[in-house]
This record gives sequence, structure tokens and C-alpha cells, in this order.
Amino acid sequence: MSRRLRIFLTTATLGLAAITPLTLSADAEAAVPNAAACSPGGTWRQGELNVYWFDVEQGDGQLIVGPTGKTMLIDLGETSWNTTGAATNATRVANEIKAICGTGSAPVHLDYVMASHDHLDHIGYPGVPSDAGAYGNGIYQLLTPTSAGGLGFTVGQVIDHDAGSWTDANGNGSCDVGTSTAPSTEIAWHNVGTTSQTARRWICWLYGPSTQPDRAAIDGTVLTLKNSDPAWPTFDLGGGATATVVNANAKGTMEADGTTPVSGDHSTDAVPPSENDYSIAVKVTYGAYKYATAGDSDGEYSSSANGYTYNNIEASLPAKFGNQNFDTIRANHHGSGHSSSDAYVTAMDPETTLISCGANSYGHPANRTLNAYRAIAADIYLTNDPCDTTDVSGSPIDYSGTLNHNGTVHLYTTNAGADYSVDYDAGTRSYVSGAGGTGGGTQGDPTKVKVNEFMPAPSPGNEWVELYNPTAVPVDVSGYFVDDVAAGGGAPKQIPAGTVIPAGGRWVFEFASGFLNNTGSDAVRYTSPGGVEIDAYTYSLSSTQYNKVFHRTGDGGAWCGTISTNVTQGTANPATCP
Repeated sequence: MSRRLRIFLTTATLGLAAITPLTLSADAEAAVPNAAACSPGGTWRQGELNVYWFDVEQGDGQLIVGPTGKTMLIDLGETSWNTTGAATNATRVANEIKAICGTGSAPVHLDYVMASHDHLDHIGYPGVPSDAGAYGNGIYQLLTPTSAGGLGFTVGQVIDHDAGSWTDANGNGSCDVGTSTAPSTEIAWHNVGTTSQTARRWICWLYGPSTQPDRAAIDGTVLTLKNSDPAWPTFDLGGGATATVVNANAKGTMEADGTTPVSGDHSTDAVPPSENDYSIAVKVTYGAYKYATAGDSDGEYSSSANGYTYNNIEASLPAKFGNQNFDTIRANHHGSGHSSSDAYVTAMDPETTLISCGANSYGHPANRTLNAYRAIAADIYLTNDPCDTTDVSGSPIDYSGTLNHNGTVHLYTTNAGADYSVDYDAGTRSYVSGAGGTGGGTQGDPTKVKVNEFMPAPSPGNEWVELYNPTAVPVDVSGYFVDDVAAGGGAPKQIPAGTVIPAGGRWVFEFASGFLNNTGSDAVRYTSPGGVEIDAYTYSLSSTQYNKVFHRTGDGGAWCGTISTNVTQGTANPATCP
């Protein structure tokens, strides 16, 4: 059965240009039959984009399921190199993926598996044929055939950053890794700073002899992201959803001296860059929804007490992501204070962020990082709370206002990406896609707009609803709606194209009488193009009150519960209630 996949390349603008098909030599006939694909019988939301952030403690693992069931696993980290069998994160996450994809007890075929970078907490610890004991967890355990001791998942494409390759230096036909104190010389490093046995084992598994039984499911599927490629690839997630690589191998970033590229082989440097700096960054889009994830990319120039440097990869990421605001970003490096720089967070301007962390002694997530996301009013989701308890400053880590205390977090779009919701341990929160960026039209944030005043019973004339923009910039509300009671009443009234509310200004939407109830209960609701409620006021009248209004105390203030004769249509609201 062919493992041919649909993959694209973008031009150098990476995400802003047209997408063109690319045929890759990595396509191959399957060495083992494909496992079962994601099916309609699973728990994933069909017809929408799904993102699952798995709780792998102090590590990372996320699954993206596209609208048609295509899958991309990014990372599957472990907390220990020698955890094996049923005790691994891989085993637990495998069972979660089976439930998501509806395959029962059977393994799943994943369309894409991506390793953001070569650290244990992101890829696990691969086994090698020379191991005296039964080692191997993480992605290795997931994709190793059951006949070779693995979990039997299969894959269409393995996506790897270009850390290095295998050379059979001793001519024995086997990829040798040596030991941590006496490592093998069979790895030719390409883009690397700090090195590890985890990385050597990963390279041996991906690029070692095709005859290795543990390579049967991945042989011929590996796509290596090379700096010499004309452009980074875009992967088809089905139904119009795509995942585009925007950075890898620290391409284009210089070290603190301003002249030395972080890319390249720095394995013999006295103080090499961190492996984190070589992380893959990916932009995922579906309709209006945009998600960004960038491994453990660093956001500053500094030196670690452990003998390596951090380099400011984040400085160039907003431009590589297309200079767009994103709905959701996964906080880089588990919320480390070395990442999620104020400049990066402000430029990306997410409405929601996910921090993948667990018990640790690194100060993850840092108070500075949490405060950076609080400063832009982003909702902060965690896979665990608490992770560490003490900030690098010595102060307690402030988890106030964060969401999710333990377990997998599931994000899914609705209305073909116009909106999205997040399921977490305390319930569900819903959002409007594009709220942090261009909104309904070309400027401002329409999710900040409020219902300010309305007249349900004019005599004569039209009913009207006044919207107020409390922000300091104009807001385009084109395509948003004014509606009455949810799931009832009349059809929503769509705001005309080109409707822009000035900064601190008001806009009045008039429509024929008969839409709002004159007696009994009703509501005035302002909603997104997909129907998500942004602001609303519910009222009740025992008799018709002609030419009177409900209004807030001042523009954007608390609602007055009593209908008023003080009509201020299109001008500042009264400072007091009737």
C-alpha cells in the first residue's frame, strides 16, 4: 500500500504566497501495512480542526487532527530515558490517540509525525540494536512494529530538522552510538550545538540501516528539513487545513556577536548553542483560525550555567509567521523565562496560549512569561498546575487566573474555523477566530465591542441597537451580527461590509420594527460571524414602553435595569440610571 502524501512548498514568504505541489522522493512503498486511519467513530470533531495537547508532564506532545481526519503528531516526550513498556508516556498517549481516532485497541496510522528538536522531553529515548536491555520510549516506541517490541503505529511522513546523519565509520553495517562518556563518531553533525545520546540514537533510528526491524514502519518516510531547500514545506491536513513549516535549524539567526550563524555544526564549540535553538516552528491554519507552535525556541541572548548559550530565535519568528496575529500559540520552552519574550508575545498577540509543563526544578513556567501573556489578556491553559512552584527569582510562581489543573487540553474550531472552543478540566470556553488580529474586516478587535443602548419599541420609526467601541483604535465589525434571544426569535441581523466604529465611538444599527419583543423576555446579542456570543443584555417588560431605551451607565458601564426615557442614540450615554 502506497504511503504517498500530499505535501506542498511555499515561496520564501512562507505562508503569504501561493502554495504549489511538491513530489518528494521520501514517498515510499510501506515496509509494513498501514494501521487504521482516524475514523468517524472517534471522539475528534469531524469537519473541524482539532488540536490536542497531551499531559506528558515536563515535556511536549500534541496531536493535530484535520477536518477530514488527517493527523500530525508533533513530539511525544518522556521524563526518563529508561522508562519502558506500559509505564511510558508513549503507551498512555497511544491509548488516547486510539480513542480520539476510534480504532478501539488497534494502532493508528498517523499521516505525519514531526520532532521539533532532539531532546528527551520532546522525542523520548530511542533504542538501538546494540542495547543490552529493552530500551526505547517516546516516538520510537510508538512507531516501532509490535513484532520488534513497539506499539505498532504507522506513519506516512516523519519530519526531522537537519541535526545530522549516519556514516558507517567502522563498516559493520550497524549504526553505533557508543556511550555518553565515549560517544561514537558515526554521527556527522549538520546543525547542532549541544549534543546528547538521545540525539545520536534518534539519528541512528531515522537514518540507520534499512534492515533494522525497528525501522520497518519509518524506512523511506523521513523528510529532512535542510537549509538548502528552496522553501519550507506545507503539509495538507485535509479539508483546507494546512501546517506550514516557517523555521528550522536556526536558519538566519546569528549568535550574540552578530556575525556567527547559529546554524551549522557547533558541537566542538567551547560554549555551543542550546539544542532548543534548532527547533522547528509550524503555522497551522483552517479558515480564519491560526495556531503557532515553535518547540523550545529561545527568545533572548544569554549564557546558561550548564555550559551553553541561548540565542534569540523568537526575534525573527513573527516575520516568518507572516507578521500576523494568532488565535493560539503554544508557549515556547514550557513557559521558560528564556522564551516567550515580551516582544514575541506582543507581536503574535494570541487570544489563548498553552503551556506544556509538569513537575520540574527549572522555574517553568516563569512569572515573567505568565505576566507577558496576562499583559495581552490571553487565556493561559496548562497541562499541569502546579508545574514548578518557585520562580527563578526565588518568588512563588503565580498561577492565578490560569486554566486546567491536570490532563489533556482539546481545542477545536467551529463554523469552519470562524470560531473555536477549548475543552479543559473545568469545562469549555469559546472564542472568535481572528480576534487578536484583523477582526471582522481590516482593523481593530471586534471582540472588544459592546452593546451600549437599544430601543425595542419605537413609535414611529425603526428599532435600533447602539454598539460602542471602548478601544483606542477604530474597529471593523463587518460581517458580525446583532441577534435577539439565542436559539430562537428572528434571524440574526448581519452588520454591513465596511462598518467601522471609531476609537471610543458608537455605531447605531437600525432595522424594521418587530425584531425585538415589546413585552415579555428577550435579549440583544452581539455575535461573531460564526454565532459566538461576544456581548449581550437580557430584558423583560410587562407592557410595551414606546420610545424608551435600555442603556448602560456611561458608555460601556454597568447596565441600568430600568427602561429609560433618556434616549442618547449615537451620543454619550447618561452617567446615571432612571
